[in-house]
Amino acid sequence: MSENRVIGCGNKIPWHLPEDFKWFKKTTIGHVVVFGRRTFEGLPKAIPNRRKLVLTRHPKKLIRDNPAIFGRYKEWLGGSEPKEAYQFRFVKLDEDANDDIRIFNSLEKIRPEEFACDVYICGGAEVYAQALPLCSDLYLTIVKRTVEGDAYFPAFEEMFSEGVQIEEYPDFKILHYRNRLLPA
Repeated sequence: MSENRVIGCGNKIPWHLPEDFKWFKKTTIGHVVVFGRRTFEGLPKAIPNRRKLVLTRHPKKLIRDNPAIFGRYKEWLGGSEPKEAYQFRFVKLDEDANDDIRIFNSLEKIRPEEFACDVYICGGAEVYAQALPLCSDLYLTIVKRTVEGDAYFPAFEEMFSEGVQIEEYPDFKILHYRNRLLPA
């Protein structure tokens, strides 16, 4: 987020920080990433080697409006997971099932215990607001400037301990916070 809490403008990130993208990739590769529909659709390119969970109230519209994405996948209906745990699951054709896309209509239907890895919430604003009370940790990039935007990071300071700096660059820093309201 920027110094004035902006995280987006016109469904785009209003800055370009290659080092932050590298940190994000290194941190999330092999794990689960959760996106709201608009954030997922606004991604500049695919995010490989991660399970992608997409939250939307209109899953069929998401699939229909994004044939370039979902045309490379097939819907998967088998396996040991209970069907009520997800609404749609797509697996890349002829590739690893650990790079799948699952579509949910509610954050409550996502069960982190199903995954043998970390789950990262990746936006947007509404998803952050819903998920923050459930998160044990918060890794937050602070962009060292004020920017114009239409999407803002929600207040979290009452829930989380003071952030510990884990990376510092001229244009941004990355802080790690712990949720003080959840059991340790």
